[in-house]
Amino acid sequence: MFGWCSTLGKAPFPCFPVHSFPRLCSLLVSINRAKMASSHLPGRGWCDSLTVNWSLHLRMSTASPNSTCVGPHPVTLAYYSLPSVSSEPEKERRPPPAPTPLDFPVYQLPELSDKDPDASLSRLNEVLASIRRPQDINHQKFEALNLRLEENVSAADIVRHNGPKTDPPLPWENMSARSSPVDEDGCPILMDNGNSYPSRDRFEVLQSELLLDNDDAFREVGRLTPREGRERVHVAQTRKFWTGLERMAQYWDSSLDDYYERPETPPPTSEQEDTAEMQTDGEAQLPEGQEQPETSMDIDPAPPAQAPEDGSGAEPEATPEMVTRYKGRRIGSGTEMPEDVREEIVRALTEMAAWPFGCQAAPPISPPRLAVKNLLFPVRHTFQAARSPKDRQLARSGVMEGPIFAAQCRPEISFRGPQEAPGSGMGEVCDLLREVGAMLLTAQERARQGGDEVKPGEGKWWTTVPRWGGALNDSVSDYEKETHGEDKLSAMSGYARKRSKYEHPFFALRRPSVTRKLSNSERWKIIQPGPGLWDRRMRYIQIGKPLDSAFDDIYMLSSINHHVSILHLRVHRRYLEVITNGSSTFPPVTDTPDQPWYALQLRRTRWYDLFDGGDRVEALKGIWRIFHYLLRQQPETRFLN
Repeated sequence: MFGWCSTLGKAPFPCFPVHSFPRLCSLLVSINRAKMASSHLPGRGWCDSLTVNWSLHLRMSTASPNSTCVGPHPVTLAYYSLPSVSSEPEKERRPPPAPTPLDFPVYQLPELSDKDPDASLSRLNEVLASIRRPQDINHQKFEALNLRLEENVSAADIVRHNGPKTDPPLPWENMSARSSPVDEDGCPILMDNGNSYPSRDRFEVLQSELLLDNDDAFREVGRLTPREGRERVHVAQTRKFWTGLERMAQYWDSSLDDYYERPETPPPTSEQEDTAEMQTDGEAQLPEGQEQPETSMDIDPAPPAQAPEDGSGAEPEATPEMVTRYKGRRIGSGTEMPEDVREEIVRALTEMAAWPFGCQAAPPISPPRLAVKNLLFPVRHTFQAARSPKDRQLARSGVMEGPIFAAQCRPEISFRGPQEAPGSGMGEVCDLLREVGAMLLTAQERARQGGDEVKPGEGKWWTTVPRWGGALNDSVSDYEKETHGEDKLSAMSGYARKRSKYEHPFFALRRPSVTRKLSNSERWKIIQPGPGLWDRRMRYIQIGKPLDSAFDDIYMLSSINHHVSILHLRVHRRYLEVITNGSSTFPPVTDTPDQPWYALQLRRTRWYDLFDGGDRVEALKGIWRIFHYLLRQQPETRFLN
């Protein structure tokens, strides 16, 4: 049975009376709605030109039994996507696993050593190559890095200012201006690429949307009506973030968890009562004045059964079986959450601040690898924030400038064993090594400014001299080994052949591509360097680096659980050259007395909870500060490196 809608055409369920029993049609719609609501499966609607999701809410109107198919009927379908389970936490469903307990790494680093730093840094590749399994990672591995750590730095202090202040006040510091910031003469303050700074209004829109109540925002992105007594909220600039946060709440938000027990067969719900009432109303009604015919039976009714006086034959009532049910936001535990959910949220949070500054966030094309002499150490880069070029053609082709900072999202939820003390767990050491490795790779990429790529093995004899001293090696190949020359015999047997199917004019356009995968022998004969490590779409620039300083400031967003932290690493150019090439000719000068060139200074904020509105705004302010400072115009000074 199908219905007709003036807007969407054909619908899979009777939207209006198309049968002589209209009540039966409406009853089938109601039964199907109840089944789909109990299984939380999205319904599908059908249209001549597109497929759309339809919600399970039907507005049923009373129809006359004598109505006919003459056009649209008031029974309509609301066509929009189904709300998520977390948007309606009051609905009863099967209990999910217990919530995942929150755990964060604790760091205890060895003391900084100044004994022959060049030799210790040049042996870093041997230290990393000795790691065969996670159990090989311990605190002694960090001795070669010369790492110092400062924790619980506020988001207001995470950005380090060097030299004279040339950037304008931040939007939440300048309470008078609404447009882009201007100088004393009224001229707009420009960024390094000549664009103006974003206005204060753009930040305030993001701030107001991030401070929304979680339930109100979840219902808005889930296309649900507001709760009674609440007004509908407006989510525009942060919709992608709230959509991802709603998915994360299905695994991590245990604030509304309610586990309870009830009998296995519950009392009839309101929907079931409505269905029973519809069944009663569906009986044929006679016109007024006509009596209902009586149908009597000749069989006498059986006398009522009499219970024995002593009550010995009475059966005790069976105790109903109890089942555990759940109300809340979650459908699983934190360990079951897909990794792309966390990556989507952190990227959306970054793009809120990146787009007003003309920047974007994109994942790396090639696998990120840290170059430590002759060792390529794999690290994790979820995405990188970079600046879009002013040339429109370059921007459309995907070219970016930077990187400005990187982001790393990790699925780990446990950082120590049950017998390990905080700070001594293997997972804590691994987690810190992942973060430091990712930030060192970002520093290496920024240091490529003005240089030319040297591919692995470029200029070496094994990438220039032919195999076997230059002798030809074409007599035997993998193909001939497998066929033993059968193709040559078949080719010489005669000139008769089958007509190729591609010679037909109808199949000429369907000919497959002439490119094919090379065999092992053909690949072995190719003499060339290995694949490069540079991203072909990235124009490597040390954006925001002080021109008169040998240190570069590296920033990164780190995310675990449902939290995010901002990291800052200060690394010297000589340090990078020693770990990359094994030696350096750059002088060991420093502009910071408390940080020598051979030391890494790592600073980090606390973990900001993305389910908390205040923490969300603090994290956004920290990311906004990074763009605000690194994209500033710098005074003309002597370029040190």
